[in-house]
Amino acid sequence: MSLYTLTEKVPEYYIVSLINSYFMSYYVDDFVNNTQTFQINDARQLPIRIPTLEQLLLCQLLYRRAIELKQNVSNGTIDETDIEQELFDIEQELNVFINELYYFI
Repeated sequence: MSLYTLTEKVPEYYIVSLINSYFMSYYVDDFVNNTQTFQINDARQLPIRIPTLEQLLLCQLLYRRAIELKQNVSNGTIDETDIEQELFDIEQELNVFINELYYFI
C-alpha cells in the first residue's frame, strides 16, 4: 500500500501517526473493518482532522523521534531492547495527542 496526500495541510507523517494511534486502531476495528487486514479502501474511510500548525509540529517531533530510534536499530547503533521504553513513551505521547485532537472537537 502506498500513501500520498493531496494537500500540504495533511503531510504523510501526520497520516502515519494517525494510523498508528490507539484511537484510530479502535475506530477502524469498530467502524471500518474488524479484520486483521488494513487496506487502501479502509484508509479512505478514516476521518482526518486538519491539524493546526502547532499540532503538526508536535506530531512531526514525535514522528521524527520514533523514526530516528528505529533507524539507529537498523544501523546497528542501538539494540532494540535499549529503545523499548523510549518508543513506548513516544507512543503514549502520540496517543494523548491524537485523543485530544479527536475527543475535544
